[in-house]
Amino acid sequence: MYRNAIGFCAVAIVGCVTESKQARPPDGPPPPAAQPPRATEAPRTMESAPPAVPDRSRQVLDDIQRQQRWTREALAARPPPDELREVRDGDAEAVADTRKRFRRLVTAIERTTWIRETVPSVLRDSSEQDKLVAAFDQAARDRNEAFAAADATARALAESRARNAVSLDELRRALQNAHRARQGEQKLASNLGRAPASQPNAPPDPFQRLRTVPMPPEPPFVAATARYLSAHPAEERALDSWPPQLADERAQVRAAMARLKGGSAAGDTADLGPGEDDGTLGLEGEQDGGVPASSEGEAADPGASGAQGATGAVQVSGDLKRLIARRGPPLRIAQRPDGLTAFRYSEQRPCGVDQCTVTVDYLFNPSGKLVRSEVVKP
Repeated sequence: MYRNAIGFCAVAIVGCVTESKQARPPDGPPPPAAQPPRATEAPRTMESAPPAVPDRSRQVLDDIQRQQRWTREALAARPPPDELREVRDGDAEAVADTRKRFRRLVTAIERTTWIRETVPSVLRDSSEQDKLVAAFDQAARDRNEAFAAADATARALAESRARNAVSLDELRRALQNAHRARQGEQKLASNLGRAPASQPNAPPDPFQRLRTVPMPPEPPFVAATARYLSAHPAEERALDSWPPQLADERAQVRAAMARLKGGSAAGDTADLGPGEDDGTLGLEGEQDGGVPASSEGEAADPGASGAQGATGAVQVSGDLKRLIARRGPPLRIAQRPDGLTAFRYSEQRPCGVDQCTVTVDYLFNPSGKLVRSEVVKP
């Protein structure tokens, strides 16, 4: 019986060991369970579509509207004529106020140029094409208005009896903005010329709705810079340090300075007095041997002389004498209600990307002093 008990225990021990081995999991982590495919997942064989190009023109329109509001404020605050007269007389308070207004007008030129540079880059992919084209055209009108106001302000500051009414750096910045505006119009004209022809039945290219605009016939800020340097000759050497892109403007300024030499740099109407060989031109049908005003396109003979005290006479001296010697007989001579005499010439001036023939009236006081020039509107 003892032997049977020992055998029975041995069999029991072997059975327990075998059962424990079968119940133990194998070494290592269990294999991951298979995940059922998600119903929302697309088949892996399909390629995802490229993302759509975002339309950023709405943000651009918001920026444009802010620039337009700022520009309108600068134009509304342009110096009135009476303030410009006070600036020329050297009134310190008027000079300080007008100088700030001048800077704002130059910034308005910069902002309107930015609008005209930005619109073409977002126009084709925009859902607001009509608004963008309207802003593009309005920027051209605002910029021309800012050019006229800023140029008149710069001339008054340059002619001021206050010595430091404006600085050469401020005038250089104004010339740089005028240069950038001209370059922008040239680039636009070039891009319009390279635009591909539209395909049959294709919608018209919105880029073709953009139009270039000519720059002012008389280059802005050139005359003002020339008058400033004529009054501050020691600063003329600073022109040589201007950036290369202002080479044309530098040449125009020096040419304008050459025309001013021999006269008053301030551009006032002080009488220079007659010289030994100076004569007098009588205007508008003078009865004392003067030269009557000629019709448009008909040259008047400036060689005749009349009595010094004749009504409507102008002394052929100083600036007038040099103009006639350089340009020859004018197309027309006419008396203005303000006492100035207009000598009309035809000349070539920058106009957008080309040179345009314009008609210019040079206005002289009775002593033959050049007061200003005006482009005659067609």
